[in-house]
Amino acid sequence: MTNNNNNTPPVSIHELIQLSNIGIPPDQVTWNRVTMTSDRWIAIRHCNKEDSSSMVTVLNPKEGSISYVGQTTADSVQINPTEPVIALKAGIRFEVFNFNTKQLISKTKLHDPVVYWTWLNTEVIAMVTETLVYHWPIWEDCAPEKMFLRHQRLEFTEIISYKADPSLKWLAVTGLMPEEEKISGLTQLYYVDEDITQCITAHAVCFTNYQYNDNPLPSTVLCAATRDAVDIGKIHVIELGPYKQGNFAPRNNYDHVQFYDGADTYDFPVSLHVSEKYGLLFTITKYGYLYLSDMETAACLCCNKISNFIMFTSTLNTDTQGIMGVTRGGQVMTIKIKKEGLVSHVRDKAKRTNQADRLEKAISC
Repeated sequence: MTNNNNNTPPVSIHELIQLSNIGIPPDQVTWNRVTMTSDRWIAIRHCNKEDSSSMVTVLNPKEGSISYVGQTTADSVQINPTEPVIALKAGIRFEVFNFNTKQLISKTKLHDPVVYWTWLNTEVIAMVTETLVYHWPIWEDCAPEKMFLRHQRLEFTEIISYKADPSLKWLAVTGLMPEEEKISGLTQLYYVDEDITQCITAHAVCFTNYQYNDNPLPSTVLCAATRDAVDIGKIHVIELGPYKQGNFAPRNNYDHVQFYDGADTYDFPVSLHVSEKYGLLFTITKYGYLYLSDMETAACLCCNKISNFIMFTSTLNTDTQGIMGVTRGGQVMTIKIKKEGLVSHVRDKAKRTNQADRLEKAISC
């Protein structure tokens, strides 16, 4: 377990945009109003100061420009990760349109209220109700498809995440619940090909296609983070099936991590992101800590405070292989790896020579 909360972090932190500077009221910078499914756009649902009408603003954070502004009656908005396409939810009704051409692409409605929804990729929107999980292919003229039943253990949780691997064969819905003066996390895993479901203790998960250094083929990998005890948690990196001929046996690695919150708070992981290029796993906690882990071994390489505000949404910055996120204080931030600094830190301070050698090779490519 590596505990490094020093004053010279191997990452740099920069504010790209302050949302209040583009007219977003601070009290409307919340997780259900500000959504980000990739580093290309941020969708913000807010009130117009002049007439109190509901507005949608689509922001390009890298350029600092506004791509779209329009009125809406929606209660929730999600932006497509790669296309200029926006999805709107109003109760049980959903509409998807191109915000450049204003063309309606698809619409549908469910019979039951949706408690959580998100884009899984460019083509599919996922919807979670109190009992079921649906996938809706928005480019096809069809209704949302039932995927699996929510496990009864998630009944009293607040659903905060739904993830899928690139093939949409491995699915994961995560819920949180207060329990004995702490927040517990529970994730239901579902494997489509075998219709198998399993619940695991995890506050945050993600999937990735990652190729281990000693494998000829990439693997489907589940990353999971949890807080188990008062100040200790675990980060898991688990290779999933089916087994690919020529690869080594699937591996299941984990490392312990320490949390640094005060006596009157309870920090926990809220998001995970993988840089496949560098072989790094980023774990972000509610109260603004970043843990960097090695994908090959799950070893925690360092931990640093990156924000004094809650970072409620984040994603991989594809340009820098770092992190882009939005804080409760209205900051759109980018966290970039100091490549040479990280290698020297891992080698000299964390005393992890093997991980430093692998990382040095990866970031020099």
